[in-house]
Parts: sequence; structure tokens; C-alpha cells
Amino acid sequence: MTSKPYAIVAGVGAGTGAAVARRFAKQYPVALLARSPDFSRNLAAEIEAEGGTAVSYKVDVADQDDMARVFAEITQRFGTTCAAAIFNASSRPFPKPFLWQTHGDMDHALNITL
Repeated sequence: MTSKPYAIVAGVGAGTGAAVARRFAKQYPVALLARSPDFSRNLAAEIEAEGGTAVSYKVDVADQDDMARVFAEITQRFGTTCAAAIFNASSRPFPKPFLWQTHGDMDHALNITL
């Protein structure tokens, strides 16, 4: 377990989540949370290769028990001093422009992200 503050980034994909994780990894160890961890594992390896510390965790942020499990693992690995927690998870990518989203599209997304 490290005593250094760390960052948690939930919703690590190829876009915003990865950019945020890379930025925090310059100063902090980072916990990368993703439902589909293929990309986050590669990102963790990239961060490690550049001298940072990163661990990828497979988790469904909509599942309370799964989140409790992952936070227990993160606390065991990194300790209790979290410098930042970024929630970038989304229920699914939107295949159409924002203004074309239906009420159902937005309701589903908000149920995951709020």
C-alpha cells in the first residue's frame, strides 16, 4: 500500500477519461475504472512505461456491490488518501448528435451518471 495520494478515474475510454487519467498520472498514482477494461489495461501499461503508476479495474459503476468491491481493492492498494475522483462514466456512447437525443436516451444516461 502506498501512502501517496492517488486519483480515481471512472469511465476510462479512448477520449476524455484517458486524457484525464494521463494528466493525473503525471502527479499521482491512478486507479482506472472501466466496464470493458481492454483499453484501460493498455492505458495502465502506457502510464507505467512512462514512469507513472496505474492500475486498471473492471467495474460496472451502476452496480453498487461491484463498486464497493473495487473501492475496497483500491483502498487496499493505494490507501485512504484520494486526491481526486473523476466520474466520466456513461451508459453508452451516443450514436447521434446531442440535439437529436430522445427523452429515453437522456433518461437512461442520467440513471447511470447521477
